[in-house]
Order: sequence, then structure tokens, then C-alpha cells
Amino acid sequence: MKVSQNWLKQFVDFDFTPDQLNEQLTMLGLEVESYEDLAKKYEHFLVGEVVERVKHPKADRLSVCKVNIGDAIQEVVCGAPNVAAGQKVVVALVGAVIPHNQHDPEGKPFRIERAKIRGVESNGMICSELELGLGKDASGILVLDEQATAGTPVAEYFHQTDVIYEIGITPNRADCLSHIGVAREIGSLVNRKLKMPETVLKESGEPASNVAKIEILDADKCPRYSARIIRNITIGPSPKWLQDILTGVGIRPINNVVDVTNYVLMETGHPLHAFDFETLASRRIIVKTAAQGEKFVTLDGKERTLTSETLMICDAEKPVAIAGVMGGANTEITGTTATVLLESAFFNPQSIRRTSKYLGLSTEASYRFERGTDIELTVAAVNRAAAMIQELAGGELLKGVLDVYPKKREPVMIKARVSRINSIIGLSLQKEQIVSLLQQIELPAGSSSQDEILVTVPSFRNDILEEIDIIEEVARMYGYNNIETKTRAAIDFSSHVRTDLLQDQIRNFLIGAGFNEVLAIGLQDEATMALAGKPLVKAVNPVSAEMAAMRTSLVPSALRIVQHNRNHGVKDLRLFEIGSIYELYTDKSPNTLDAYHEEERLLLLLSGQNVPVSFGSASREVDILDLKGEVSAFLSKFCLDNYRFIYYDNQESLCEPCMGITINGVNAGFAGRVRQQIAQSLDIDEPVFVCELKMRSIYDGWGRDRKFSPLPKYPGVLRDLAFTIEAALPQKTVEDVIRKAGQPLCANVVLFDMYSGQQTGSGKKSLAYALEFQSPDRTLTEKEIDDTLKKIIEAVQRQCNGVLRS
Repeated sequence: MKVSQNWLKQFVDFDFTPDQLNEQLTMLGLEVESYEDLAKKYEHFLVGEVVERVKHPKADRLSVCKVNIGDAIQEVVCGAPNVAAGQKVVVALVGAVIPHNQHDPEGKPFRIERAKIRGVESNGMICSELELGLGKDASGILVLDEQATAGTPVAEYFHQTDVIYEIGITPNRADCLSHIGVAREIGSLVNRKLKMPETVLKESGEPASNVAKIEILDADKCPRYSARIIRNITIGPSPKWLQDILTGVGIRPINNVVDVTNYVLMETGHPLHAFDFETLASRRIIVKTAAQGEKFVTLDGKERTLTSETLMICDAEKPVAIAGVMGGANTEITGTTATVLLESAFFNPQSIRRTSKYLGLSTEASYRFERGTDIELTVAAVNRAAAMIQELAGGELLKGVLDVYPKKREPVMIKARVSRINSIIGLSLQKEQIVSLLQQIELPAGSSSQDEILVTVPSFRNDILEEIDIIEEVARMYGYNNIETKTRAAIDFSSHVRTDLLQDQIRNFLIGAGFNEVLAIGLQDEATMALAGKPLVKAVNPVSAEMAAMRTSLVPSALRIVQHNRNHGVKDLRLFEIGSIYELYTDKSPNTLDAYHEEERLLLLLSGQNVPVSFGSASREVDILDLKGEVSAFLSKFCLDNYRFIYYDNQESLCEPCMGITINGVNAGFAGRVRQQIAQSLDIDEPVFVCELKMRSIYDGWGRDRKFSPLPKYPGVLRDLAFTIEAALPQKTVEDVIRKAGQPLCANVVLFDMYSGQQTGSGKKSLAYALEFQSPDRTLTEKEIDDTLKKIIEAVQRQCNGVLRS
């Protein structure tokens, strides 16, 4: 947004140089991207009076002029045909930079030097309108008004003494999309209050309510609509001062009425629109949404196709404007307009944003409305515009404001803790200091309790919603440069896990193991997230249907990536992702934060062939054992060797078969093959194997104290046992019984086969285990091993009703 320094000084006095103001505003959060000192453009340019003109002795088309520049007479050679004695002209002295070279095809600027032209010394140049960058006339020199005074700086004569700043306003600071908003920030720097412009209204006796009616049919999209009516105005060009100030901030002057609405927009930040009142059917304004597919021609002459969500300003018969975006050609202010209706409304930011994006139409009005304007400013803004129009275009201002305000703004009060403010910023401010800092930017604050202040949020600060926003304002006002940066060096002997460093190690290991990292977006469509079989965590205002639900598992989004790769001919995949999932606790209210839980997960995915096809080696499809091996290698690499795979008999909604994974006895995730019907629903006809681990389990396991044991000195002995048990009995129950009964000699238990079928009988299954027996201090005898086996068999028979298979 372009901001005029002279305009700012109408609201607050300050003595900053452009460089100083640049730095100060940037530190307040209003980044000054650039600035232009208009006076420097015309440095070494003066108003001159031609006191004598004679023909050049050696050139027919040149003249030698003596020009009075106030304190001296300069001789200048001029080639313009219209130069004459007595004229007031613009003289560029030696050292001046001509903005536009009319003899250069590209118009590049050039510097004036003292030179001899055909033997006559010239000490400057008399300029044309084109050369000064003030117009397109290059036929002769620019002749100034007779009242111009010789020696006056040209910048002063043309009122080019301003400094124009280009400020990058962040989306949350809609209050600074105006000169008053920026001036308020400067006022906080110099501790001065704003000088608001005085509005003097000259109303007639006839009430505006007798002439026009306002009706709002969609109060959600338009909570307030204000208007004024002015009769018998005269449309014409705006005065030069108004044209100059609008041009300076990048707005093209049109006529006195439209220019006033743009002036008030740039002054207050509140968009206005002027309708030709005589074109409004039944003298009514109706605010409602358009019909689906309805056509409408805007002021730029383009026909727009509307949706049923587009808010429109209509009269009794037709739409006359797209609310908050652009007016219609059918009610445009023209040279014959005699009565205007001035609109000053507040529109729902989300509604305007959707309309602007859908139509691909962004205007100065929509830019502000979609960021949030001040709902309490509508009347003041329309009154300001009405007073200026009366001053510049005459007319009769009807009595009263037409103001429909069905959804009044509730006062916003926020509590902020002094201790929290100091903790976040790193200061030791007293409550009185904090209150004083907030009052500098018109945030009234008072004491609520010993450690709390109560802040009343003004209507122009739509960005302040909670305590942390108050803390940010205190930090801004205190000055980021004034907050001490404390640096200390210390040796940390704690076992705290640097999760970022551990993640880097995990990535490096998995990439070295042949995996490729994927990054899926955290928002997916509801159909994809429903595959996880968990309650959906829905976005409140999704950008699109494809981004309507948060991820409750990393698997569904990874399957979309598999689908995409297969559609492009890539079938052999080894993928991993570290990302967040979100869970909804159904026993808690979904309207509270307590109902939601965010957790970081690691996903491993295998699909296709286990090794690339090559000469002399056979490849095969990956299976569950490949995945198990990769998970085991990963966990062992990161010293998480106290892990177990638990083979579930009841399948997880995403996988079949499925096995759980524990680390240090705590559930850490699952692994298995993606259900066939889920894969086929995504046109994936090959097996996909996935493992999803909780990163918290990895962090906690990595951070534990590690104990190392020497390699065993004595040999181990392997034995196999197979039991027939009830099909409903979990495998983990049997394994736990074997481990407990086999202590202390049974060092390891591994399930290597599970079978159910005709040989086991109905409702039965067979589990086969490999048992390793070993002692750290001796070689075991056969009797010791047999006695331990007997204890294990008896325990399984007694506790699991297992039958030993021969």
C-alpha cells in the first residue's frame, strides 16, 4: 500500500527523516518495502523567466536564451520552437537528471552538463512536459503560469514535496490499510494522539428515510449497511490537490464524487461506493445473495457469472453491485448524475474473500473487506464523504443516515497475565508499564486482579483475539530492539532428546536403507480419511472438499501417493514419512480443545518387488516378513532393542493380517498388509505393507539409560514347540506364558508359524515357537533344558488349555 508522508502529517506531527521512519515502521511490524522522495526527482530544477531570446548565430533552429532563475541570469541554448521572452519556464540546471529523454527511443534519464552547442555555452536546459515526466507533450517547452516566481524550486511549484512509502501490510493488520491506521502507529512512536479530521455536515430538513429504504436479507454476510443521500450535485473534475494526492498513492482520478470515495478509503481504510440514485428502482437497496448462474456486468464492462453464495447489492428489480468487490455499470456515476446514494457497509470477510477468488477480481475495496474493516466506522466514513462531496460538488444532503445494523458487535474483553507477558517477552515489566504501552495504540486496559489486566479491544483491531495477541502488542510497543538478547554458554549433561537431530538421523538411516521420503499434506478429503476407520477430524472452514479433514493416520494419504505413482508406471516403492496425525476423543465435546490430540508418527511403506530386476538375481513381491525385517533393523539401529511384535488375531481396520509393536512394554504402533478391499478401492492391485510408529515411543526409548551386556560366553540351545489352542485366544497370551514359565533359562521366544485348518479342527489354531535356552555362566545340560521345557508345556496346558503337537 502506498502512503503519503504529507497526508500522514495531517493526523500526527513527527520529524522523522524517510530513513528513520522506514526503520521505525518496519520494527513495528509495518515493513517499508521502498520509498520515493518526490522532491529529489526535481533536484536542481527551478522556475525561470526568459528575459531575452535571440537566434543562435550558427544554427537556424536553435535559440540562445537568457533566463532569470531568481538569484542569477543563466544563458541556455534551446531548440524548442515556442520559446519566447517573458515566459515562465522550467529550467534544469547543471547536475539535474532529466526524467525522460524524448530523443531516446527508451526514454532513459540523462544528466545535464555544462556544454558548448555550436560554439555557444549552455548552462542548463529548458524542459518540455514529456521530459519532466508530467505528460506526453513533446512539441515544445512547458510554459508555466504567469504568477510563477522565478527561482522557485520546481518540486515546490508542482507540489512534489511529498515522500511516498510502499508498505507491506500483513494480512492480520487490516487496521493499517489506511493513512489514519499508519498515523496511529507513528503516534505511538512519538507519544502523540491523532488529530482526526473535522466533519461538518449541512443537512436539509427532509429525512433520508422518506426517500429511500435499506433491507438486509442476509445478515450473516452483511451485518451492517449505512448510506446517505445527496441531491443536486454537479459532477466534474476534482480540484488539483485531490487529484495530486490520489495519483501519489496510485489511484487514478475519475470525477469529484468517485474521487472523494477513494480519498476516504485511503484516509480511513473503509471502502465506500456511490450509486446514481435515479437508477435505483423503487429507491430501495436490498442486500441478498445472487441466483446460481446469474449474470452481472461490473464497472469494468465485463460480464460476470455469479453463484448462490455471491452477496449482491440490489434495488427492487435488479442487482446493482457485487457487495464489497465492484459496482455495476447500470448504476455508474456519470456526467449527468444529479443525486447519489453513498454506501458504507460492513461485509463478512470470508464471504468477500470467496467471491473475489471465485471471480478472479481483486479491488482496493475487496482487499480491505476480506481482511476485515471496522464495523463501527461505517457512519463516520459516510459522513466524512458526504461533507467532502458537498464541498466539492455542492448539493443538498438529506437529513440522517440510513443505518441498518441487525447484528451489533459485542464488546471484546481479553484478560492478560502480567507474569505471562513477562515470561514470553523476557522482561520484568510492571502492570502500570504494560497498561501505558497498550494505551499508546488505543487499547484501553485496566487492572483485573493482582496479576491480570483486562483489555478492551477496539472495533478496528479485528486481529486481537486472545492473550498472546496482547503480548505481541506489548512487545511491539516496548520495541523489539529494546529487548535484551541474552547469550550464555553451558554444558548440558541432561538426557534430553533433541528430536530434530534424532529425526535427521532417522531420515539418513532410512534413505540409506533405500527408502524415499514423502511429504503429504495434513488435510485430505473426507473419503480418504474415512479409510482409517477412525472418527473424522473435520476442518471448520475448509479451502476445498479435497482439504476437508485432518489426518487420523498417515496410511490413507500414503496410499494416495502409491496410487499416483502406479498411475505413472512406478510400482516398486519403499517410502517413509514423518508427520502429524490428529485424533478426536468421542467422549468429549468436539467444541473444546480437550477433545483433540495431535501426535507425531513415522510411516514405512513397501510395495512391488523386493529388489530391482537384474541379471543373475531373482526378484519377488515384498511380503510381511520384508516389512518386519526393515522395522527390526530400524529399531535395532536406534538402540530400541527391547521391542516386540504382537500378532493380532483380530484385524486392524486398515490392515490384514496385523501385528502390534511395543517398545519397552508400551504400545508403539502397528504393521501389516493393507486390506485388499481398501487397496482395490484406490485401484491398487498389488499388496501394500505399512508400519506406523509413534515418534514419542521412539523419543522416549532413545532417551532412556542404556545397559550393555557382554556377548554370551556359552552356547545356546534351540528347541521348537507347537501347541493347538482355541482360535480366539491371542497369540501374545501364549507367548507371555512361555516366557514366564521358561525363566531364567529361556532367553528368547519367536513365533515362526501359525496355522488353522482341517488338521487343527474347528475353532482351533496351531502356534509354533522357536525357543532359545542359554545361561550366562555355564553350559546348560540336557536335563536342565528338558526340565524347563516340561515347565513350559505344563504352564501352557494349564493356563491356555493348549495341547502339545507332536
